[in-house]
Amino acid sequence: MGDIERALEQCASEPVHIPGSIQGHGALIAFDNESLRLTHASKNLEAVAGLACEEVLGQSINEVFPSGVRHDMVNSLLPSFLKQDTRLLDPVTLGQTILLASTAAAGSATIFEFETAENRASMSGDALKQLAFSTARLQNVDDFDSLFKLAVQLLQVLTGYQRVMVYEFDGEGNGTIRAEALSGGLDSLLGLNFPAWDIPAQARAIMARVPFRYIADVNAPNVPVLAADDRIPPLDMTQSHLRGVSSVHMEYLRNMGTEATFTLNVVVNDELWGMIALHHPRPRVPEQSVREVCRNFVRFFGLKLATMLQQDRLDRLRQANVLRAELTNVAASGDADIRFSTQLLEQLANAMQADGALIVKDGFVQSHGVVPPSTAVRELMTFSNAQVEPISTAGLNKDYPELVFAFGAGISGMHLTPIRKDNLVAFFRRDREQMTTWAGVPEKQVVGTGADARLRPRGSFAAYKETVRGTSAAWTQEQDRIASDVWSILINSEHKALIEKTARQQKMLINELNHRVRNLLTLIRSLSRQSRATSHSIDDYVDTLEARIEAVANAHSLAVEEPEALVSVQSILRQEASAHSGQSDRVRIAGPKVGLQPEVTPIFALVIHELMTNATKYGSLSVPGGSLDIEIVLHKGRVKLHWTEHGGPAVTPPTRTGFGSTLLDNAVPKDLRGTIQRDYAKDGFQCVLELPSALITDTVYPSEVPHDIVSKGADWSDTLGDRAKASCLLVEDNFVVSMDTLATLNSVGFENVQTASSSRDALQAIKQMVPDFVVLDVNLSGGDSSLSIAEELQALGARFVFVTGYGVEGVPRDQFPNTPVLQKPMRKSALNDALTELRL
Repeated sequence: MGDIERALEQCASEPVHIPGSIQGHGALIAFDNESLRLTHASKNLEAVAGLACEEVLGQSINEVFPSGVRHDMVNSLLPSFLKQDTRLLDPVTLGQTILLASTAAAGSATIFEFETAENRASMSGDALKQLAFSTARLQNVDDFDSLFKLAVQLLQVLTGYQRVMVYEFDGEGNGTIRAEALSGGLDSLLGLNFPAWDIPAQARAIMARVPFRYIADVNAPNVPVLAADDRIPPLDMTQSHLRGVSSVHMEYLRNMGTEATFTLNVVVNDELWGMIALHHPRPRVPEQSVREVCRNFVRFFGLKLATMLQQDRLDRLRQANVLRAELTNVAASGDADIRFSTQLLEQLANAMQADGALIVKDGFVQSHGVVPPSTAVRELMTFSNAQVEPISTAGLNKDYPELVFAFGAGISGMHLTPIRKDNLVAFFRRDREQMTTWAGVPEKQVVGTGADARLRPRGSFAAYKETVRGTSAAWTQEQDRIASDVWSILINSEHKALIEKTARQQKMLINELNHRVRNLLTLIRSLSRQSRATSHSIDDYVDTLEARIEAVANAHSLAVEEPEALVSVQSILRQEASAHSGQSDRVRIAGPKVGLQPEVTPIFALVIHELMTNATKYGSLSVPGGSLDIEIVLHKGRVKLHWTEHGGPAVTPPTRTGFGSTLLDNAVPKDLRGTIQRDYAKDGFQCVLELPSALITDTVYPSEVPHDIVSKGADWSDTLGDRAKASCLLVEDNFVVSMDTLATLNSVGFENVQTASSSRDALQAIKQMVPDFVVLDVNLSGGDSSLSIAEELQALGARFVFVTGYGVEGVPRDQFPNTPVLQKPMRKSALNDALTELRL
């Protein structure tokens, strides 16, 4: 056995599931499920949790841990918990130290892991909102490239890792990077291929079982895990977050310039499809909330991907069934089978990207394109009759040399599906020169000789092009599915099962979404019921419901766009006036500017929406000459809103109580703690809405800017050129706004967009590389501001714009007179105007 063979054998046999060590940023214990005695503990247990490792080994958990911790430990033995992967627990207190805890099954033992509270971050409301937003964005994608690109963009914003990649495995285990999001000036790896031996088979087996794996610091030494007794078998750490890392793998990552990774494993239909790899050039421990969001994100991503793959397959099967139905109509003719074969081959040859195809069915032989000679058909059928499942090869000479002589020169790829005795479908590919771009030279390098031989990680990941001869292009998983569909059509046995499987996948997807947005749907459900009761048709119902939902959503956006600010009553009034068929020019709003507490803005907006809807449908705004006056009056700390309609149709009191009346009669006194008086005067409807002082503020608001603002900028002498190659930095602390702005930047051509949520992160990014263009949210969370970033950019001569929800008053124009200022939400047209001004 040569050194390469020995190294490969050693790599394949490495027990990565029992490394005997952990990463040092946490500590581990394990106890026997029957005796409850500690069987294993990491050597750093005392440094992390205040418990001496050698002293606690062999003791019962009842002797070591306080009752609250023991309670969680015993609960982890419940069968429903043992079936899960790693499960988070509530923080535990050991002595004076608060620790994060998690548990995982390990055969007949249970693992407990502890981390310091610096990573403490429970599943907060913001984390759940980010997850709901992200999964909703994924749900709306309908093609694979968009799905992969959106996934890496979302995860980069969610986690802050500088490189995020979607990595797909082919049938031979080689990987291809299908999508990538970069920041910090890293070189792109998009489109590069990685050989299958980069990830050993035993590592892939673990990846298929656990949703994620992170490495906090490739330069940090592993910490040994000690056993209570030498007779105790090694601890299975498959499910462990802290599982120690192979020295070879850490060397591999260092060669890539990576010091921390977070890998999300994508499983589709119980098989490892690929992974989403997150890399960072500095040590990084993902906080617990990030891990949980990503755990659920990758499961949803896998469900979405599985559903799309199943839907594509079902669409192809339906198309094939249309063909079969057409052929049934001509079944009486003597050449029905030949016509079937001809049409089938014409339809499928291109889909399989095959140079030739052959079908043998019930004695009929039909061929298309490049196929073996007729003298080889009998030998091919003999070979097919010996197979029990489809055969796929891109190297016929290597895999099935017995067929090469019969086939003759020129055919190197074959995809054969045996149907039954002497019946088959086969596709063929020529021998061709195939250019493959690898991430580095795909050669196996060996360190040492004899028994000490081991594989050496590659030192370079630069693109390397290799001409491959003696093979055909590899068959893809998609083409494997097409061939499987052919088999299904010919024997008519898979259609019903496929539809049922797709229905189950869809049900799982819907249940996942329903679980995440149930609270939000409570209000929507109420609006739906009320709208249905008062609608006269489906169209009327849809229009009414959509308008009410939009009113709530718009008001909610005003409340959360700037969490520290109070929403002005005027902004809601103008927003509703503009939303009703452009009626804002006939709506006059007068009075002082007053603020409204964010928590009541949705219901207040719904009240105004109902009043504006009635004015538009039945009142003064329903005719060309009508108008509406709204006057805001402050009196003894309370605000009165006087609503007066002029020039509309004659007014008559309503004869029935609809949703609008019910809303006004109930929401105003109960939710807004106010009063409303209505007067159905014949010459125009009037009402007075009064709100208590607790819901308003006397804050003086700056002049509100109704349109996007763009100042006259400097006379830039140079033009950027291709935006797709330009670097862009987006500084925004709100996740949803950040993703919307990122989409707007993508829509105008920027593909390389880095995000930062604080001035500190932004300044750090600028030190690494000055971006070509920067978008600055003026006011950041926690009193932070982008003005310090702007000062640095201005000193560097960089091009940037401000984005604000407050208007130009929030920007010192004497300091930045030539910087464009855009109004939130940032519109594509306004951004393009600013980019034109900056010559970008």
